[in-house]
Order: sequence, then C-alpha cells, then structure tokens
Amino acid sequence: MASCCGTQPKAQEIKPERVSCVDCKTLGCAHNNGRYPSFCETRSMTEQEAAELRRDYEADAETYEFMKATAETTARGFSEQLCRAEETMDYARRMGYKKIGIAFCAGVADEAQIFAKILRIHNYEVVGYTCKVGALSNAQMGLKESCCNFGLVACNPLTQVRCLNAEKTDLNVLMGLCVGHDSYFYKLSDAPVTTLMTKDKAMVNNPGAALWASTTSSLWSRMMRPDESFAARDGEQEKTSGQE
Repeated sequence: MASCCGTQPKAQEIKPERVSCVDCKTLGCAHNNGRYPSFCETRSMTEQEAAELRRDYEADAETYEFMKATAETTARGFSEQLCRAEETMDYARRMGYKKIGIAFCAGVADEAQIFAKILRIHNYEVVGYTCKVGALSNAQMGLKESCCNFGLVACNPLTQVRCLNAEKTDLNVLMGLCVGHDSYFYKLSDAPVTTLMTKDKAMVNNPGAALWASTTSSLWSRMMRPDESFAARDGEQEKTSGQE
C-alpha cells in the first residue's frame, strides 16, 4: 500500500488480550449512529446508568462548570479556528481563572516567554518555572553517567510543582516537560493542569507525526517491529556504556 511517505511495512498482528475503545473501527459513539461493536462500553450502558452519569456531572457545581466551559471553548475553537493557546485562554476566562502558572522545559523557554506575554496582554497574572530550577546536577541526583551526556543539570519537576502550588495558581500550563516529569507534575499539582506543548525531540514537538510515519517505510516503522524493541536497544546501549 503506497503512501506519501513510502510503502507501508508489514506490521506484526498482535491479538489483544482485552479489546476496548482503542480497538474500535466504527466510532459509533462519536457519530451517534448506533454502530457499536460487541465489546462497546456505550452499547452495554443502560438507560439508568446514563441517567446516573448525567446526575453525577450535575451534582457537583465545579464539575458541571468544567464540563460547560470545556464544551463552549471546544465549540468556539472549531467555529473560529482557535489555536490551542487561544483555547487555553478562553477556557481560563470561562472558568474564572486569573492566575496562570507555566511549568516549562528550558528548551522551549522562548515559547514560554511569548505565551506569558500573551497572557499578560489579556490581563492574566502569570508565574512560571523552568525545569532546571535549582540547578541540581545529574551527578548530585545520583543519575546514570549516560544521562550527563545530554546536559549537566537535571530536570526538577518537584520544585516546579511545589513553587506553583505555593503561588496558589488557578490553572497550570505545561510546556515541553519530559515524558515522566509531566506525569509527576500532573500527580502533585494542586491546580488543574493542561498541556500547551508536548516535547518530541525527533519530530519538532509533533508526536502524532511519528505515529503516522510508523505505518510507512520510514525510520519510525521500527516501532512496528518487536525485534527492534526499546528493551533490546537499551540493553545494547548498556553494554556499550560498560565497555567505555
């Protein structure tokens, strides 16, 4: 099968132990057309369960406001072609958020400064912290020597989230935090968190591009081949490091 990026490689077919929405080919729920596969959660939901779900959303005022604001922002985003930064500001306005925290990767410091400027133009109070706050070295953190090859200073999401929690921000916005560091931030943040930018070192911060490329004869098709698993490549890297 040809594509704009080359010929699609043959990927190994793996039968999942449990099927769910990620395995659905019809998306009947999104189209509201009644085409639901046998394993569909929507298909198995009773009228009573649906009514209880609606009541759960409406019972808590904050939850209902969150749903209402999100729906209105999404609708405006489609109708006016808003970018994600504009949607973030629109959502914050609808929720009554005034103080916005930014937790950003040092690699996107320029973008973070631009976003902070935009927020201030629109009368938001802004405070932000870089991932390198504290200037702790990778060696101080007891990390592997190989980690030092890509920068001497360790990322520090714990201080980022502690600082923003102390600032009592209304909404925190993540920009380019590393995989794992972002998860840790989400877990510990007192304020709601949304992501403006995701880091992808190989795809110019567009991780979706690699997913599409994996279905072609590109470099990223390696993700479709278990013989090129991360575990295997990581093992080879460990051997090489040990010989140095």
